[in-house]
Amino acid sequence: MRLLQLLLVNKKAMVMLVAICLIIIIIGIFKKPAVVEQVVTVRVLESALSPYFLPQYLALNLGFFKEQNLQVNITTTSQEAIRAALADGRTDIVLCGLQKIIFNPNARGSQPKVFATMAGKDGSLLLDRNNSEEFQWQNMKNKTIIGNSHDDSSEIALEEALRQNSMPPYRKVTIYNNIPVKLRLGAFRSGTGHYIQMLEPDATLAEFKGYGQVVASVGEATGNMVVTAYACLPEYMEANAQTIQRFTNAVYKAQLWLSQHSPEEAAAAAAPSFPNLDLEILLHSIERYRALGVWTENPIVNREHYEKFNTAAKNAGEILNPMPYETVVVSDFATCAVETVIYIREETKRDKKSLFNIFRLRDS
Repeated sequence: MRLLQLLLVNKKAMVMLVAICLIIIIIGIFKKPAVVEQVVTVRVLESALSPYFLPQYLALNLGFFKEQNLQVNITTTSQEAIRAALADGRTDIVLCGLQKIIFNPNARGSQPKVFATMAGKDGSLLLDRNNSEEFQWQNMKNKTIIGNSHDDSSEIALEEALRQNSMPPYRKVTIYNNIPVKLRLGAFRSGTGHYIQMLEPDATLAEFKGYGQVVASVGEATGNMVVTAYACLPEYMEANAQTIQRFTNAVYKAQLWLSQHSPEEAAAAAAPSFPNLDLEILLHSIERYRALGVWTENPIVNREHYEKFNTAAKNAGEILNPMPYETVVVSDFATCAVETVIYIREETKRDKKSLFNIFRLRDS
């Protein structure tokens, strides 16, 4: 009798095991294969290779673009070529001054849309050749500056800084706008201009070579103002909304990473994007920009800071009427990134895991 019961139990167990196996096989047959997301190539044109755009290089070198299934190809070109390349379809996204991508009255094609930023202040610096006295903006009467072209966003910021300090440009201060970019430092070294306006790392390179000394930050003088941003054509944005979102996600993650790491770590991560630059120069540039607070905490284009640049551009005579925030800026992508993207550095993850294990051991 007991033998019969054992056989019946074993038979039921075998039937159940076979049934489970059949279910697993059926699920395996009808289950849809995992969707492999296609890697999308994004062409980016930047107006300068500078630590001013640091979050972009971090997103590239730390693999944040790759995490978003993006193959991002970054090319540096002149400010003048940026808008034409965008209109001609030779790039997908541009990163440069607002004046070149938004407030350009001579540009052809659709009006580009701004969707993200990484800097909340202008990044240009003033170098004094002699630094014979403590710098004061109010003491610049009758001085000369080697600046950028009239329609350059950093030039607009410089002129605004002078106006705010009662030194109206071209009346009390002379700015040389007609010297080609590659000849500016040579002209300064030969005696032209009391000051020269430069971005990093060129400013630190000039200091290290003894050509001059940084005495002022244009961005510090003007305060928070959106001078530089990411933009693309509205047609591209509409057809590639998911790509724009992923791109913005990666940039924001880089901004989060930057807020949790030291300048030394940032310099090491960005170094592959600056193969011809000494690491000491790169580190010094990053330390200076961090101290000045030029980078934003997130990619959202602040309305007030955008309108402040509008006013500066109008004061400089570069636009007749302001460009409304709503017609230029699309904030959805940056807002979504801030609401969904997180970053926790590895040490913090390990610390949290260790703490969890300690409490688990105590409870056991």
